[in-house]
Amino acid sequence: MKYIQLFENWLASKSQPFLFEGGAAGHMMHPFDDKELTFGDFKNMIDYGLQGRLDFEEEPTEKTDGQNVFATIQDGKVKFARNKGDLKRPMSLGQFTQKFANHPSEQVRDTFTFAANDLASMLTRLPKDVQDKVFNNGKDFMNMELIYSLNPNVINYDKDVIEFHGIKKTDGNGNIIGEDTKAASEIAQILKRLEANVGKTFSVIPPTRIKLMKDVNYAANKADLVNRVESLRKKYNLKDTDPVSKYHEQWWMDLINKDFPDLDDDVKLGLMQRWAYGDKKSLDMRSLKSRVSPVDFEAIKNLDKTDLRRKQKENIGPFEDIFLNLGARIISNAEDFLTANPTEEAKRLRSSISAAAKNLRKGGSEQQIARLEDELARLEKLGGIEMVYPTEGIVFKYKGKTYKLTGSFAAINQLLGILRYGR
Repeated sequence: MKYIQLFENWLASKSQPFLFEGGAAGHMMHPFDDKELTFGDFKNMIDYGLQGRLDFEEEPTEKTDGQNVFATIQDGKVKFARNKGDLKRPMSLGQFTQKFANHPSEQVRDTFTFAANDLASMLTRLPKDVQDKVFNNGKDFMNMELIYSLNPNVINYDKDVIEFHGIKKTDGNGNIIGEDTKAASEIAQILKRLEANVGKTFSVIPPTRIKLMKDVNYAANKADLVNRVESLRKKYNLKDTDPVSKYHEQWWMDLINKDFPDLDDDVKLGLMQRWAYGDKKSLDMRSLKSRVSPVDFEAIKNLDKTDLRRKQKENIGPFEDIFLNLGARIISNAEDFLTANPTEEAKRLRSSISAAAKNLRKGGSEQQIARLEDELARLEKLGGIEMVYPTEGIVFKYKGKTYKLTGSFAAINQLLGILRYGR
């Protein structure tokens, strides 16, 4: 069909992968977010993950539940960033603390203010040559997590630490162009040797290494998850070496051909690009209006504005289920979480969810209860309340990219949002 050649032409014109990331830190991908991975890659991650061997390139680390911030050294002074604009024009200590001076939460204000003051003292004790090499006079930033015991998110920690994640390299205009994860441990070790890793409130730590063990039901769980991947691969007669983007493209083209069969092929391609990859430039709604019938235009506009999120969820859902299940199973066989007493914290989380859900069922709105039941069903698909563990997930590197496995944390986060804030 003509749209295949059109798509190949469009693909060749793209210099960036189909990853849409946001914020200063960038969105850390689940494997299912990366449409460049192949079906074979997915099977490999399942096999090695269930063996407790996610050390493809580096030791796996825990994804901790804190507040993110960036710090650099420019002209001998520590400066800070929270978003892309800050990466281009980092804030001084005074500007950064002023940013949070009127924050309605005292705990949030204290977290960023105390951490910034400690970092301003600690990082300037690094040798000048180290400062220059690591921070490139304000162009490169240490990405870090602030964990303050008095300001917990979902997970309670009994310690106040700044966990280094690694250096984000920028082009000087706020665009991240590279990453050095090894620098997190290296700089933390240098600070420790200099006895500069402990501030008035916080201590600096390297990424939390997490111990993974082989799944007790390795053979059965591997067969289950690999069979799910196989089912998706076979749906469109794809190969193990094919990127999963081919599945998503065909899925959207099937939907478009079914719902809008009379459109020109290049219009169909434009809709696929828009809905599968968020590429709104290839086909904007204004130009579309003159190229399709009024009936088709209204139907397309309705899908684009009101039904797109549900369709995207339907598209990615089977892949998401596979990797959330994989994450839950790997995490259930993991040890050495950052929280001091993982067993007790897991009990607290499970008890809090159960008690609050019971109360919401009694007094919540119809909409809140419906959302509650959806998230509880999602949690049940991962193995139920017993699969709740005190961690946001596991971080690992594969083929040069950083990925996360979160297991039940997404469901926990949504549940607590409903229970705490009614949303």
